[in-house]
Amino acid sequence: MPIPYSYQDEKGSIAAQTYGDPSWCSTQATIEKAQKIKGILNVFGIYDHTNDMMFTHSYKNKTSDQFIDFIKRVDSRYDSSIKTIFVVLDNASVHWSKKTINTITCYYPRIVHVFLPTRSPHLNLIEIRRLWMHRQAINNSTFRDESDIGKAVFDWICIYNEKHGRRITDALQIEILSMIT
Repeated sequence: MPIPYSYQDEKGSIAAQTYGDPSWCSTQATIEKAQKIKGILNVFGIYDHTNDMMFTHSYKNKTSDQFIDFIKRVDSRYDSSIKTIFVVLDNASVHWSKKTINTITCYYPRIVHVFLPTRSPHLNLIEIRRLWMHRQAINNSTFRDESDIGKAVFDWICIYNEKHGRRITDALQIEILSMIT
């Protein structure tokens, strides 16, 4: 069984793009300036490169406590026979806090952090999938509240996991095999 190699990222606050301006209002309207929506919907996500699947969970805030809870959820999704799970992370403060590092080291020892260099989101494979999700499920949509946005994110992830992901992996494996033979 391959060692899971996952890419983690968090986005918050999620907001719809309405006529080029951020909004999560119930009607399509031009918004004069970007709304600062603190803590409405922060989506933590992970993309598992080994099985081409995504998992997300939403929180009201983006703190070390929420990140630790998310890692707990990620850890529980993998079979106990898997001894190491590599998680690729950016340099967000919630990843580097003493509380986060101590808790994960103590309670989730099979989670191994791999930190990306600063200013290198292009190396995080979840970033492009987040862009697809934002364009296809969030932008130019109307939402009554943050739970509507959360449902749109959840529905998109389900569709990705059921249909889209496997074809990308299969094509990539064929391409890689053709390059090395």
